[in-house]
Amino acid sequence: MNQPALQPAATPPAILDRLRDLLASRSDEITAWMDARRMESGAPFYSSVDLRHAGYKIAPVDTNLFPAGFNKLSGAARQRASVHARARFTRCNQPITRVLLIPENHTRNQGYLDNLGALKSVLEAAGAEVVIGSLAAQPGQPIALQTSAGDDLLQQPLVRERSMLATESGFVPQMIVLNNDLTSGLPEVLRGVSQPIQPRPSQGWHRRRKSIHFDAYAKLVREFADAFALDPWLLDSVSHKCGRVNFGERQGLECVAMGVEKVLHNVRSKYAEYGITDEPYVYVKSDAGTYGMGIMTVKSGDEMLELNKKLRNKMNVIKEGVQSTEVVIQEGIPTIDVVDGAPAEPMLYLMDGHAVGGAYRVNRERDAQGNLNATGMEFVGMCDEGEDGKAKMPSCHFGALGLIAELASLAAPREEYGESYSI
Repeated sequence: MNQPALQPAATPPAILDRLRDLLASRSDEITAWMDARRMESGAPFYSSVDLRHAGYKIAPVDTNLFPAGFNKLSGAARQRASVHARARFTRCNQPITRVLLIPENHTRNQGYLDNLGALKSVLEAAGAEVVIGSLAAQPGQPIALQTSAGDDLLQQPLVRERSMLATESGFVPQMIVLNNDLTSGLPEVLRGVSQPIQPRPSQGWHRRRKSIHFDAYAKLVREFADAFALDPWLLDSVSHKCGRVNFGERQGLECVAMGVEKVLHNVRSKYAEYGITDEPYVYVKSDAGTYGMGIMTVKSGDEMLELNKKLRNKMNVIKEGVQSTEVVIQEGIPTIDVVDGAPAEPMLYLMDGHAVGGAYRVNRERDAQGNLNATGMEFVGMCDEGEDGKAKMPSCHFGALGLIAELASLAAPREEYGESYSI
């Protein structure tokens, strides 16, 4: 079986080499710095981080606290995830041995089911009995589904006994692990539950905002850059939050257009500083939500004012039909990573704030500037050798990729929300 080849970038990946050298020369200092931040603010139970690497810089462009895609990790990466999950379980006041896993409601998507099976196996290998409980299952009607390998994924209806959440079959967990990002809101059955829920329901997309995460990351990466003599722009992307918008009614687009020009101006200044000749561009994306919905690429504010109805409709609605009413404008980072001639971007997976593995998202229908999280995407593995069908970089740089992903993950507990985002 021929393995897909991750082709070297046309320009030497200077930032990855620089980070690799930094890790080699100051590894103990970096580990101590990261551990101190984990002690200060904690780390997400699990997460995934999408990175973009342009050669001259690398930065996170999305941090998901309810990650899918565990089926795309190598066996070795899943083992590493189990090690860190076990460490998380044993740090609790009472070691966790019973876990309720709550999935997304669109459970008939085969790729998602394979993710669910892989995640369940990771948690079981960490020493927990794992039962799946569905928000969508009706009383007396468990949902019987399977992974593509034929493994059963029985999803039990949920019941409440005062503040305790359990399954209809009588399973009472010590911990609840959410793999549902709560885009459409917090279900009543999860309100006031006494068992710990990881991640916290308040971190769902009904409340969380990308702009606030990017602000928290920018502050954290400035601290890191100051400590290790780096320009923080090399590890971050310029972003700007705009006010309320309504794409369907063309309301607020002037604000978005002005924000686009502001970000482009800042990026042009940095390009001039570093002698970068690329034409700058930005992503305009929904400030909440995932699945690559509500994202477009633009190169001027005028493009926002001239949006046709089709594009406005695309930007107006995200996952589960939720209307996009807030947007964030983010510096575009062209990818120079290529897999078999197609643009690619690294996706890193973390458990308890530690990078455990990853995959490359590849999309032959997009170019180096485009959003690869779209129709036509496929995935190839990262770094671990000896598995059929898995890509292997000649020089993996996993330590450098993992460092940026860990910084993004550690920024999540530092997100600051005012009363307007309370639930």
